[in-house]
Amino acid sequence: MMSYCKLLLLWAAAARPVAACRFIAYCGNRTVDARKLLLDGENNLLALATSRPLLPALSLSRHYDEAQVPLRNVEKNLDGYGVSWYEEGESFPRRVRSANPIIKDNVSDATFQNLLDGRAVPMLFRASLDVCVEEPQPPSQVALESRAVFAHVRAASPNSTQKETNSHPFAFHTLTWLHNGHVWGFEKFREQLIAKLPRKLLPLVAGDTDSELAGAVFASHLAGFPYRKTYDLVALRAAMLATVANLRERSLRVHESEGSDVCPDMPPSSLNFAVSDGTSLVVIRFRSSMSEDPPTLYYRIVPEGVIVASEPSSSDAETLREWTLLGKNRMLSYSPSTGVHVECVCPHSCDDDVSAAAHFSGRSEADAVVGKGLVWYAAATVLAFLLGRRWPARSLSEELALSVVTVLLAWWCLTTPPW
Repeated sequence: MMSYCKLLLLWAAAARPVAACRFIAYCGNRTVDARKLLLDGENNLLALATSRPLLPALSLSRHYDEAQVPLRNVEKNLDGYGVSWYEEGESFPRRVRSANPIIKDNVSDATFQNLLDGRAVPMLFRASLDVCVEEPQPPSQVALESRAVFAHVRAASPNSTQKETNSHPFAFHTLTWLHNGHVWGFEKFREQLIAKLPRKLLPLVAGDTDSELAGAVFASHLAGFPYRKTYDLVALRAAMLATVANLRERSLRVHESEGSDVCPDMPPSSLNFAVSDGTSLVVIRFRSSMSEDPPTLYYRIVPEGVIVASEPSSSDAETLREWTLLGKNRMLSYSPSTGVHVECVCPHSCDDDVSAAAHFSGRSEADAVVGKGLVWYAAATVLAFLLGRRWPARSLSEELALSVVTVLLAWWCLTTPPW
């Protein structure tokens, strides 16, 4: 029965639309050079749109399935792109979005190049509570720098339109919203979802994606929206959890109404969301299916803040030591006052975070520590044996003392290995 169910789930995974996308997000207490953030390293934003995914340490997951990795981490993300940022002293995000591929024939899109150099015309979200208002701004003519930068390359679902308003990042007043994944059964509950949203939110939805409507759901759960300009982490985290619960419940209703209870697993939504008000950042990596992994998200803590990306920026060993794979069903939050905090949001299906450097050993850090401890234990045993051969015990008390020393030495090596 279970093997039959597994086959059905795999067939459904292959048949359903793939919408994975990739993104890079930075939030900190100092500005960063957007060109350096988005283009440094061989696995930069352009590579995220065109190259085979770099997924160190993913194979250490409890539910790793090589056949399903391409469904969650798509190689080609050329159905549009966007960059959002906050200028010093401004509460509302500026955006440049396009329906064009970010790179074509090994040449990056002209709008993207102009954006980084300050020559693009960004759209600035304006304070309006009842209509989506964006106004073009004069180019800054200086290289883009900001304390909060978000970039996204899109892989559209087959039934989704490739147009600028469907390109991430999305804006909800002072909020920037990103999604990497898909919402299971979305087309079947889309109208119900819209009907339940507060009317003040509907004009803020300009496209037709599940991602943007998920952002509207988040805003509907956010205490103080849209009257506040910034939000504390408690409110942002609570709204994120409520959004995931809301979408899971709607997917489950569709799942049950279709008589899909042959397979006991939850309908498999990938809910990798990121949200920021320009000061704080909350990111979640979530897959509703108990037996499957979500798309990857890695984070890198830097002195000025945190970078979260779909993949590490480079494959070299030194760089990978700086990146950590965010575990399945875990949420990262950051503010300048609290720093980075990571928590489990689903106790029965969370995976631990794993250093991307574990990719080289094929083991988690905990396994690596145990392995090193066993090596030192073996060394201690050999040393004790050699000492016994060199100075053999001449009495029972000396033999007992040597045994005690051997045990203590082995215990020390296992519990406090010197590296």
